[in-house]
Amino acid sequence: MTSVVEAGARRLHAGAGAPPPGTAGTRGWAGGLRIDPGALTFTGAIGAAPAHAHAAVQVIDLHHGHMLLRDTAGTTRAATAAVIPTGVRHGIVTTADAAGIMRLLDPGSTAARTATARLRDNGGDPATVDTWLAAARYSDDEAGHTAPSDDLHPALARALAAAADLVHSAMTLTDLAGRVGISPSRLGHLFAEQLGLSFPAWRRWTRLQHAVGQVAAGTSLTMAAHAAGFADSAHLTRTCRAMFGLSPTEALQATGWLPHRSSATSPHQPHPLRSVA
Repeated sequence: MTSVVEAGARRLHAGAGAPPPGTAGTRGWAGGLRIDPGALTFTGAIGAAPAHAHAAVQVIDLHHGHMLLRDTAGTTRAATAAVIPTGVRHGIVTTADAAGIMRLLDPGSTAARTATARLRDNGGDPATVDTWLAAARYSDDEAGHTAPSDDLHPALARALAAAADLVHSAMTLTDLAGRVGISPSRLGHLFAEQLGLSFPAWRRWTRLQHAVGQVAAGTSLTMAAHAAGFADSAHLTRTCRAMFGLSPTEALQATGWLPHRSSATSPHQPHPLRSVA
C-alpha cells in the first residue's frame, strides 16, 4: 500500500502523466449512474481524475481500496471517504481495487446543505483535505444534528425551481432575477451566500445535469449539448472536464452508456442505472 500511495502522491503533485502501476488509472471508472432529482450517484470502480472543481457537493464512500485526495494547497491524504464542498479544486488517484459510491449533490438540496453543515461544524477550512475527511467521519446520528436550520431564501428557491424552464436559453442572472422578483445583485449574492457558488458556476452545473439526462434518454452528445444551452459539444466537453476531470466520452464509457473503442461492451459490465420515479 505504501508504494502505491507514494506513487499516487507523486502523480498528483506532477499534475499529469501516466498513472503509476497498481492504481485504478490503468482501469479507470466503471459502474452505473443513477439520476435523481438533486443528485447524480455513481456506483462501481472509482478511478483517477486530475484537478477539477464541482459545482456540487461531492460525497465519496469507498467500500474497497483507497484513494488519495489533494487540495489546492498541495496537501495529499489517503482516505476511504470524503465530503468535498462546491467550487474547491481537488485531484484524486485510487488503488486498482477502489470501488464504492460517489454522489454529486445539487447545492440547493437538503442533502447537500446537510453535508456542507458537516464541513462547517468541523471548524476547519472547507478548502482543505483534512476537513473533507473529518466531515466524512460523522456517524448517521451525528449527521442528523448538523442539518441546516435555515431555509433557502424564497427568491433563491424560486430561481432554482425555474431552471428547468430556462436551461435551454441564455438564462442570464438579470432574466432569472426578473422572473423571481428580486434585483440581479441580490440574487447573485444569495447564490454565493447560500449555495457557495457564483451564478455562472451554478448555471454550468444545471446545464451539465440537463445534458446528462438527455444522453440518458438516448440523445446524442451534440443534441444534448444544444438542448442544455451549451454553444456546441466542445463547450459541453470543456465544462465536463472542468467539473468532473473527465470528458463526456470518458464519463459515458465509465457508465457503460458508450462502449470503449478498444473492445465491445462486456455482458458482465455493471449496467447503468437510470432515473426512477
